[in-house]
Amino acid sequence: MEKAGDKEGALQPDLLRQMLKGTLFDGKIFYYESIGSTNTRAKEIGKAGGEEGTVVVAEEQTEGRGRLGRQWLSPPGANLLFSVMLRPALRADELFVLTVSLALAAAESIEAGSGVGCQIKWPNDLYVGRKKLGGILTEFVANGKDVESVVVGLGVNVNWRPQDDPGEGYQATSLLEETGKQVRREWLLVDLLNRFENYYERISRKETREIFEMWNNRSLLFGRWVEIRTGRGRVCGIAKGIDETGALVVIDDQGEENRVLSGDVSVERIGKRRG
Repeated sequence: MEKAGDKEGALQPDLLRQMLKGTLFDGKIFYYESIGSTNTRAKEIGKAGGEEGTVVVAEEQTEGRGRLGRQWLSPPGANLLFSVMLRPALRADELFVLTVSLALAAAESIEAGSGVGCQIKWPNDLYVGRKKLGGILTEFVANGKDVESVVVGLGVNVNWRPQDDPGEGYQATSLLEETGKQVRREWLLVDLLNRFENYYERISRKETREIFEMWNNRSLLFGRWVEIRTGRGRVCGIAKGIDETGALVVIDDQGEENRVLSGDVSVERIGKRRG
């Protein structure tokens, strides 16, 4: 059940609604103190005929998840955990531009609000240096070839210290860890959603080329020697960027171009930039 944010330090849903008036998200904020998964709830709303621009935000997820079925762990009331439900006029093979746009909006908002430089690790993670700051999960519901709804979910480590939760499978960081300061999550979320809406409008006008160029300019992998584990084995080479399907383009030792649509890049195996 939707509840008011009345605990100390909790998000204030009424403030969010007020700050988002006149946007795509106006009147469509669903706030939960605890929920299984914001993505799952947003998909349910989409299937039930909910309005485009619905935002599900939570203080805690008990069944949060990332790519490849991985669990997303986050302490209650510390981080930014939300999902947006959309109904874009896009084919399934065009949906990666939504992940790209949310990543760009998040990186820009983080830098504007905290001064922390943020890069993007293909396909869907936010990084500060070699440490993970956040991740995106995009899911969609289709009827045959028609996309009925898309959910883009984002988790950002905000007011949490990684050493409080040892044992993660990757090096993590947070805005608190990077700056030593608490961040007002409402302001970060509102600024991020406003930026995302701007990108979404550009997508609707088919102005996507520049969006992908901006993503490549923020790529953690661009120009670096990478090793990617895929379902068919390993791909090694120099990452040249992503194309408009979201495939990572890698040039191997033989000079051949490889397009990798999905895979897992280990940050520890990312080499120095070449060329």
